[in-house]
Amino acid sequence: MTEDRLHSDPSRRHPAFIPHASCTHPAPVLRNPLPMPSLPCLRRCLVAAAVAAAAASSSVVAADPPATGPSDDIVPIKKARIIIAEDFESTAVGGIPAGYTKKGAVGVVGDVAHTGTKSLRLDAAVNGARQIIKQGEELTTLGGQHWGRLFFKVQLPSAVPPDGKIVHTTIVAGAAESPLAKDPIEVRLLGTLGNSKGTYQYLYNVQPRKGRKEFGPSTKSIYHYADGWVLAEWYVDYATQTYRCFIDGHELTALSIKKGENNFAGAEIPPVFESLSFGWCNYQPVVGTGFVAWIDDIALGKDRIGDQTLLPVAGAGK
Repeated sequence: MTEDRLHSDPSRRHPAFIPHASCTHPAPVLRNPLPMPSLPCLRRCLVAAAVAAAAASSSVVAADPPATGPSDDIVPIKKARIIIAEDFESTAVGGIPAGYTKKGAVGVVGDVAHTGTKSLRLDAAVNGARQIIKQGEELTTLGGQHWGRLFFKVQLPSAVPPDGKIVHTTIVAGAAESPLAKDPIEVRLLGTLGNSKGTYQYLYNVQPRKGRKEFGPSTKSIYHYADGWVLAEWYVDYATQTYRCFIDGHELTALSIKKGENNFAGAEIPPVFESLSFGWCNYQPVVGTGFVAWIDDIALGKDRIGDQTLLPVAGAGK
């Protein structure tokens, strides 16, 4: 209400106002009329209320929201901080990309690809490793925190273990020193565990190399290898001992680990990896000639990129 209106409207001055001369109704008589505050008093009340509201507002703003960890948002590919990228397009058929070594029967092919025309084929074997292995300064740059992704595809019908047996397969693994026991470990960042019925589960698995038992969570055995490319993403953070896994954009919460700072038991994520391997390694034998699989569009860096197509990255082993 403006001050001019307060003075011009007699009904605002006092509840027992004097009616206009043309009015024939008697004026109401209020036995205990409430006095209207004076203008100076009203101004003081309004100022006090404004100050109180401002104080309450500033106290809310000053309270920072709790930290929620790294964002799951997908960063546009042109802005993403990618450190390792490999789409196999510049590698000759039959070879492996520069900057990698290999273990087992692997090689680039030109007849199957997720993007472009090439991918890395992991040839059939009853068991054992078919991998390419990365070492070097890129792993130092990655440090203890990164987002990773690749696409993989399995030839159908997929291999299975003998009746009543299981087959454990690793697709991505990192060699490192345990931050807990200071012994050599293999951190299996993406793996599966299949059965003779043809279903499999995903798992995060740490394998100590000097006698300690392996450990890690797994999903239910509800997955089937299908005739298509699968997007697999993972996230690790040494500072918070966090691991997360996403398949085709959906997080597998059964695998999620967040132990907290310096709480290494049950996670053992290292501050740096000595090497990273990509491919197929099944530890138990399977029926027939074995799995045939392909991987493509590998990317590791500080940002999540989802299924975006890779751009050339300087020094990425092209």
